[in-house]
Amino acid sequence: MLEYYGRECWLKLPGCTKVATTKDHINPHTHGGSDRLENFRPACHRCNSKRQERKVGNQVRIITGPPAAGKSTYIKEHAYPNDVVVDLDRIAKALMPDPEDAKLQTYPDHIRHVAIGARQAAISRATRLRENVGIWIIHSVPSPDQLEEYKRMGWQIIPIDPGERVVRDRIANQRSSSMHDVADRWYDKPSSGESSPLIEPSRDWGIA
Repeated sequence: MLEYYGRECWLKLPGCTKVATTKDHINPHTHGGSDRLENFRPACHRCNSKRQERKVGNQVRIITGPPAAGKSTYIKEHAYPNDVVVDLDRIAKALMPDPEDAKLQTYPDHIRHVAIGARQAAISRATRLRENVGIWIIHSVPSPDQLEEYKRMGWQIIPIDPGERVVRDRIANQRSSSMHDVADRWYDKPSSGESSPLIEPSRDWGIA
């Protein structure tokens, strides 16, 4: 395998050592992958351990964007009935005694803490499914390292952003004022004062 493909790690996830010392299954054994040469790629030990058996390719879709941009609506319009959706707000709401208390998408710190753990577990399980279904993960503002990892895994990144004015108005009318902090992270403004989203946004989805 190394003779055929060389010794450069094909995954190149954040923290990659670049020098391949292991063979990585493109399609893991647990997903029906074979031990044939075409199903192997060279990988460094760190990347191989980080990837484990997660899916590679655009079956996994990462939906990014500021609060109230229309991320959930986009998924509702595009997902198939058997697809899996991982959404921190849905998880947190399900953990509340009365989901109506979470209608502004604000949660006590302990609820959010539990929800974040549940979300991570859901992502881990979902991205290792053997079933041929779409995986939709809402991640509003991924860090540069997280974004790079998603790209290297071949996961499709779909930014949703109807524009800052629309987002600010929706937050004011529909969400907690704390969501402005998340919007600030999305609309990262350099010294020039110009808006500079982390990802080039799509403006096709104006529904909250």
